Amino acid sequence: MDRRTTLAIGLSFLLVVVYQMYMATFFPPAPPETPVAQEQQAVTPAAPGDVPSAASVSPAAAPPIAPPAAVKDAASKTPSVPVVDSEPSPGWAFANGVLSGQVELKGARLNQLQLLRFKEKLTPDSPPITLFHRSGPEMFLAESGFLGGAGAPATPGPDAVWKVDPSSSPTLIRLTWNNGTGLTFEKEFSFAPNSYLVTLTDRVRNTGAQPVNLFHYGHFVRVEPKEESSATATQDFHGPMGYLDNARVQHDYASLKEKEARLDASAGWAGFSDKYYLAALSPEDQENSKRFYFDFDAPAHRVGAVSRKLTAAPGGMEEIKTRMFIGPKEVELLEAQGLALDRSIDYGWFHFLAAPLVKFLLFFYHFTGNFGVAIVVLTFIIKALFFPLANKSYHSMAAMRRLQPKVEELKKIYGDDKQRMQQEMMRLYQEHKVNPLGGCLPIMLQIPVFFALYKVLLLSIEMRHAPLGLWIHDLSEMDPYYVLPLLMGVSMFIQTKLSPPPPDPVQAKVILLLPIVFTFMFLNFPSGLILYWFVNNVLSITQQWYIMKKDAEKKTA
Repeated sequence: MDRRTTLAIGLSFLLVVVYQMYMATFFPPAPPETPVAQEQQAVTPAAPGDVPSAASVSPAAAPPIAPPAAVKDAASKTPSVPVVDSEPSPGWAFANGVLSGQVELKGARLNQLQLLRFKEKLTPDSPPITLFHRSGPEMFLAESGFLGGAGAPATPGPDAVWKVDPSSSPTLIRLTWNNGTGLTFEKEFSFAPNSYLVTLTDRVRNTGAQPVNLFHYGHFVRVEPKEESSATATQDFHGPMGYLDNARVQHDYASLKEKEARLDASAGWAGFSDKYYLAALSPEDQENSKRFYFDFDAPAHRVGAVSRKLTAAPGGMEEIKTRMFIGPKEVELLEAQGLALDRSIDYGWFHFLAAPLVKFLLFFYHFTGNFGVAIVVLTFIIKALFFPLANKSYHSMAAMRRLQPKVEELKKIYGDDKQRMQQEMMRLYQEHKVNPLGGCLPIMLQIPVFFALYKVLLLSIEMRHAPLGLWIHDLSEMDPYYVLPLLMGVSMFIQTKLSPPPPDPVQAKVILLLPIVFTFMFLNFPSGLILYWFVNNVLSITQQWYIMKKDAEKKTA
């Protein structure tokens, strides 16, 4: 890589990272308010819309406007009341090999959910990650049910205590609740073995003499989590989001405190996304329009969907199924669900390049059994694919180096006449058939791939707690002894010394400073990222040295 290209890549990358560090340091996400334990407050789902919708369907297809009185103005709320009681109520435990938790009988909420394959820390006695919490500053749970319109019979609210059907098991939980006036509500949680996809079925049976109009809702309720402040924390969106009618939708926590968002869509999913984990719900009905909502009901945010009006005829039944994915953002796992959940991962401008790179990286990971080795193998293959382009670049740089003495002579003669200097340099290049851009263009074509793989490594949960060997036990964490950052800095310095010196002395000083700047900047970066950069530099140095050696042999021959 020549000095100009090194300077361009280095300054571009430095600008991006410094900006992220600046935003994380001086404008960090507002810490979530800690709710004070008081009496239980109902979390009433948003009804099908009293807000103008940015719908993709016609207004006639949208559900009628029927907001419950409990929906308050979000801007006037203060996070002082917890969503649920601080004391747990009786529940039914579930476990399927990868998930465990509890369905609380009061309110029929899904909470205390743990991801059994993922530990909080890299220690033998570390507990699994608890993604759902029933209360407190980490409160995160799932609810569903039915809403009645004006004058409708009672529906089960947050205080309703459900009964467990005797046929329930740890993987299939059946609950019932009767309102005493002709409506029986049934709820069924189905946990397939070793699956992060939970199927939730809500039914209502009408044994009365009159038809009953109802709306079905399902949502996640979450207190805004405290985000990490680091240079890599802002690389992907974290918060309320969805993928609705083939369009990615996302709203940061702060904006929803000011103004809620509602969207009519037929197909897709909505939920909460973190760096490594996703909770998303997708109504099984992917044809009829539904209203998805993203709002704030202090102290928690809510993301969910409300169905169109349902009519339970006398002696009839209405049933709604909702699929909930609650688990890691592993690319292959997300794709296997068939719900476009992989769109929760955003690789930015180079998504079209990052997607196949993920496939190759995971292939080598499964083949070698070591994520660090997979990074090295993929870097070798990328370098091999770009070998012809890099060869052309290095040959061009070698030719430029041979002409450097003559360029210096031209500077002495025409140093004060820049226009004449440029003319003489172009004549010199033409006489020796050297393209001054020949060293830049091949390298510039590789930059998108470089940044795409950088983003892939940064967002891969597969790298979390993955060891390389020796002193590196977690590729998603910094090198504890700073060995890799120092090696990367040395490799960058060697690269600069192998490249022809720039004519501008200021530019030359900047290039010499870049290895030092990058070394300090990368000290706290994930070691997997630094491993990739270091291996890439070593291969570039080897190739450049080989080309220079061959060129010197031709010159002396």
